[in-house]
Amino acid sequence: MSSLLPDTTNLSTLMSKRFRPEQIPDLSGRVALVTGGSAGIGYWDTAALAQHNATVHIVSANPDHGKEAEASINDALKQSGSKGSVKWHQLDMMHLKKVDEWSKKFAQEVDRLDILIANAGIGQAPYGMTDDGLERHFEVNNLAHYVIVLRLLDLMKKTAESAPPTSVRIVTQSSEMHRFAPSDNFASKEEINKEGDGVQLYGRTKVGLIVFSSELARRKLADSPKPILSISVHPGMVDTEVQTAWGESYGMVGKVIDKLSRTAGKSAEEGAEASLWAATSTDINEGNWKEFQGKYYTEPYGKPDTESNQAKDQNVANNFWKLCADLTEEILGERLE
Repeated sequence: MSSLLPDTTNLSTLMSKRFRPEQIPDLSGRVALVTGGSAGIGYWDTAALAQHNATVHIVSANPDHGKEAEASINDALKQSGSKGSVKWHQLDMMHLKKVDEWSKKFAQEVDRLDILIANAGIGQAPYGMTDDGLERHFEVNNLAHYVIVLRLLDLMKKTAESAPPTSVRIVTQSSEMHRFAPSDNFASKEEINKEGDGVQLYGRTKVGLIVFSSELARRKLADSPKPILSISVHPGMVDTEVQTAWGESYGMVGKVIDKLSRTAGKSAEEGAEASLWAATSTDINEGNWKEFQGKYYTEPYGKPDTESNQAKDQNVANNFWKLCADLTEEILGERLE
């Protein structure tokens, strides 16, 4: 009788399609990178990939969190007999030159990269500026990932030449919060630097991640000799430390929203299921991969093309790509596009 009961009481999970860790194939010999892999959803992405024998690199800014995540997951792997491993790298994604330097160095240090999960991000926190003179949500959630992915793309294309077909994948962690984005269209640096509401600033970056994923597929992956998939996902309403940003932005009202969302939300481990599905599922394969390329999904095995009209707007996508390229030229002295 107990086997007929659900394995969770979390309402958001019960209402969502599932992709459980045991559905992940053997990842022996494969290498993954998870940004923001030391906490929350990224931690569970990392743990699941490594448990299935992948070598997983994680980046985060906080050394205490990073070292603790590396040690705890590696200890669990040793106890389980997994051949996987985790290595933490310190990286502050609010400084684009550091992001660029790290990305180029990492591309030289590893000989392959099969999976990249762009997970790191600032949540619904208040408006703030970085030392690069950019609104912090945009720089961390969008621009830093733009640089990391483009710097590592040649390595991933090389990996795809010998990897199992359609197994090399780039997954961006977007959100249904993209529907709360302002009507901005990434027209200029001045536009993204305007002071705004935490939810809207966060939502705008989630639009950015959806259009980045689709434009990456259109501009950079369409002519790849071997397929590399680019997919964006919504993890669901998830109980993670990112939720504390509600209180930071909205005081007592935000704390109430934080509590309610944690009560009804998925666990961080359950929240990782969508990105793990996009990154590893063998149900996405040689026979159907084009159906998934550049698409956004709100759950594993979900319906594509449900994003907002703003996130489907080609003008918004073109502006996003141009703005990121312009800013790499301004900050790095080199135009990446």
